[in-house]
Amino acid sequence: MKFKKPEFSKLIVIITGLLFIIVLLDIRIATGNGVDVSGYAMQEIITTGSILAASIIFYLNKSKIENLSKGKLRYALLKIRLEIRLKGLLPEDSYATVAGELDEINAMIDSKLDGSLEEAIQAEVDGNI
Repeated sequence: MKFKKPEFSKLIVIITGLLFIIVLLDIRIATGNGVDVSGYAMQEIITTGSILAASIIFYLNKSKIENLSKGKLRYALLKIRLEIRLKGLLPEDSYATVAGELDEINAMIDSKLDGSLEEAIQAEVDGNI
C-alpha cells in the first residue's frame, strides 16, 4: 500500500496539536515532580492553544472554500453535459426550465463562495485568526 503524504494544512494542524499536547504533558510532569511552573505554565498553554485554534480555523476555512470550488466545477460539468445531451432531446421550454434551475444553483454557489472568501479575508484583516 502506498503511503499518501498529508496536505500541508493538515500537517500544520497535526504539528500544532502535538506541540500543545507536549506542552500539557511537560507542565503535568513538572508539577508532578514538585517543580513550580506557575511562571510560564499559563503563558505556554495560552500560546500553544491559540496557535492550535488558529491552525484549525485556517484548515476549516480552506477546506470549506475547496469544497465550494469543487461544487462550482461540478456545476460547470453538469451544465456542459446538459448542453450536449439534452439540448436537442427536450422541448425548448423544458430545457429552459432545467437550465434556469441550474443557473439558480450556480448563483447560490457563487454567493456562498464569495461570502466565504470575504469572510476569510475580513477575519485576517481584523486579526481574528
